[in-house]
Amino acid sequence: MHDLVVVSDLHLGRGKNPETGRFFGLETFFWDDDFRRFCAHLRKEATDRATSLRLVLNGDVFDLLRIEPVDGGGALTPATAAETVRAILGGHPSFAEGLATILASGHEVLLLPGNHDPEIQWRPVQDVVRAAILKRLRAHMGDEEADGAIRGLRFEPWFHHEPGRIWIEHGCQYDPEGAFRYPLRSGLVDQPDALHEAELDLPLGNFFQRYLYNAFGSITFIVPSTRAHFRYFKWLLFNDPRLLFRVTASHGPFMFQVLRRLAKVVGTRKDLERAHEEELGSVAERSGLGEKLRTIDSWKNVRGDVAQAGSQLLRQLVKISVAVALLAGLAASLWFAGFHAINELRAGFVPKALLFLALNFLFLVSGTVALAYALRTPPSVPPKPMRSAAQRIAQLLDVPIVTFGHTHDEAIQRMNGSSGGHAWYFNTGTWVSVFTHDVLYPRERVQLTFLRVRGHEAELLHWSPGRGEALPVILIDDDAPREARLRLAEGESSPAAR
Repeated sequence: MHDLVVVSDLHLGRGKNPETGRFFGLETFFWDDDFRRFCAHLRKEATDRATSLRLVLNGDVFDLLRIEPVDGGGALTPATAAETVRAILGGHPSFAEGLATILASGHEVLLLPGNHDPEIQWRPVQDVVRAAILKRLRAHMGDEEADGAIRGLRFEPWFHHEPGRIWIEHGCQYDPEGAFRYPLRSGLVDQPDALHEAELDLPLGNFFQRYLYNAFGSITFIVPSTRAHFRYFKWLLFNDPRLLFRVTASHGPFMFQVLRRLAKVVGTRKDLERAHEEELGSVAERSGLGEKLRTIDSWKNVRGDVAQAGSQLLRQLVKISVAVALLAGLAASLWFAGFHAINELRAGFVPKALLFLALNFLFLVSGTVALAYALRTPPSVPPKPMRSAAQRIAQLLDVPIVTFGHTHDEAIQRMNGSSGGHAWYFNTGTWVSVFTHDVLYPRERVQLTFLRVRGHEAELLHWSPGRGEALPVILIDDDAPREARLRLAEGESSPAAR
């Protein structure tokens, strides 16, 4: 049985700007040489073990949202997406070199789409990736050998499933801020009139990344979670308020107009729906999953797409504005009532002055407490919809391992498998830095994580460039329920602990 290695969320941007010798402002991936050495390490391990290897790049490999567009902006067509990916690969030559290292040894590389690179489903984009890696192969071997090695590069439109062993997909479909209503869109290449509908199927997280977050420039990556958004807002408010207010002032009216327009969209996006349904039927038949795949497709969490969320967000803004106005009015009324009461007292200047200072101090403390409450960071809770989806997939397909990416948080969780057995959910985290200045974990925040599966045993590891080897990922069990900790203490260890 071949070994499996799963990596996700590299988020390659355009790399270095050849005109300045510096990285483009929205770049987040700076570990090209580490990735190349990582691929060389995987090849050596497979050779030493005399086994074949399948490297799965599980979505968001290329970041087509957080990037300086090559054509000036707007929705991506197959042609502009291909040119953008060409620019990305040109800025990350060591990445293509690393994948060529794997393929040159007769192993496989499999690319899956994520919510930042669904365009990887399009043939023109795949052709660009294939040509870049083939060029690297031909630099090290003959043309005929290179043409044979490149056949090990494959693209899947959604998932990778090995029956009885593992289910791999990016996982954004179970996150309400990252789910597409119609994620399968290979057919859009042959239906150019349907491309405009793809913009109406943007998840809310994608929409804000493209039209708002990129305006903040080269600050650390923004992940699609409410907790991360609060961190960014607080940091900008206290460290760079001018940037926060400048972006808000310049983008506020624009965002309002765009959301209002999208909220009024009427219809079912028929061309997009037709392309999705046709490909879903084809993938269901080709994979042998049939109606089970349609069941998994029905679990996608599409409450947060832009067309739906636009009107909801506008209603929330109106409610917040009204609430703020009422509270401000109430506070002003109370202050003036207190001031009037103090002024009417038959007392000397000093007692009145002290009471007036006490009144102002009371309102200052109350305002500070209210602001602190409003800016409190939500508790760090793993995304329940994704864990729930992994549980259902494990039971429906009878696989002991389900792995997602997307959240940028490494995770290991035991689940109930089919027939009373146990299964495991893994999240492979990310290779980019994430904004966590207020979380003091005793570990490296950027861990270069990946999942390794040998046989039916899985380990969540991280690549150590300094040591040149893979080491166990450090995870803290502080959020685990007490009963789960007790079960683990009784001897039911995870496969990563074996």
